[in-house]
Amino acid sequence: YRTVLGRCDRFDRELMDEAAACGGKEYAELCALVYRQAIAAHKLVVNGNGELMFFSKENFSNGSIGTVDITYPSSPLLLKYNVELAKGLMNFIFEYSESGKWGKPFPPHDLGGYPAVNGQTIGGDMPVEEAGNGLIMTAAIAKMEKNASYAEKHWKTLTQWAEYLLENGTDTGDQLTTDNFAGNCPHHTNLSAKGILGIAAYARLAEMLNKKEEAEKYMDAAHEMTKEWEKAAYAGDHYRLAFDQPDSWGMKYNLIWDRLLGLNLFPERVIQKETDFYLTKMNEFGCPLDSRHSYTKVDWTVWTASLSADRMRFRKLMLPLYKFMNETTDRTPMADLINTDGKTIVGFTGRTVVGAYFIRLLEKE
Repeated sequence: YRTVLGRCDRFDRELMDEAAACGGKEYAELCALVYRQAIAAHKLVVNGNGELMFFSKENFSNGSIGTVDITYPSSPLLLKYNVELAKGLMNFIFEYSESGKWGKPFPPHDLGGYPAVNGQTIGGDMPVEEAGNGLIMTAAIAKMEKNASYAEKHWKTLTQWAEYLLENGTDTGDQLTTDNFAGNCPHHTNLSAKGILGIAAYARLAEMLNKKEEAEKYMDAAHEMTKEWEKAAYAGDHYRLAFDQPDSWGMKYNLIWDRLLGLNLFPERVIQKETDFYLTKMNEFGCPLDSRHSYTKVDWTVWTASLSADRMRFRKLMLPLYKFMNETTDRTPMADLINTDGKTIVGFTGRTVVGAYFIRLLEKE
């Protein structure tokens, strides 16, 4: 007991010290607040091959198990502290995709209704969303391990996902996104950015595995698509929420992986322009997710705040979120969908996605 308690105390101090150094005392307190929830909303099992499977549960909505676009925001905590558990978020996705029971050139949205892992339950697919998620997360695992051996085990599947993204191009048309609760939004620029980054993540993995031809082909394609993206999304002092909506705007939180994975696709002017614009749209408790509503997502808020390496810019975007968590009148497990102009939550409580808070800590890895 004394040994374990001592380890816990040391870890507590290390977490708080490192988080405070990265983002300040308030950011450290938010990380401490979400740590248990992010882990407790999973169930750890072992498959027949002895591989870890760290299944999430959609606690608030339909009870889906292993939702891929829940895995994506949850991953920073596990990438930081236990990469084997980060693999555990991906192992079941690969197993289902490679089992012959899925049969589509992109990952599933989920693996069933908790606790039964018996196939996707959602009515519609999210092809670009989940393919981008899978490729980015696999590249993040490779970065943390400093090798791509995990990716090599699943290379055929990863190639299939990357080919799908390449075939769908810069404008992904009328596809569902993880933010579809805010309303359907065809030609979504942030979804497009995820697809482009997924292609580049595949190229980086190919480079690590000495697959030079694939690396060059996919990275060149990603650079060309980025140029198309910037031109089509340009709206003067910011970039659009949707390519065909001139007056729209929205958080481009997916761009954080461009910097964290060292892909260097999107020019610094894009990040500068976007974060400057978000600061003009701030309400008392933060920046709205996009131009359609006044609410925001806390996971994407922290990722958006982390787009810039500048500490003061990060704090300007993050501190209103800290203020909300202190002043909210609702007493629930931490919500990840909150109002920016009032002290009440909108929904999505008790979910794993708050592991997203730890993304700032990945900058030093």
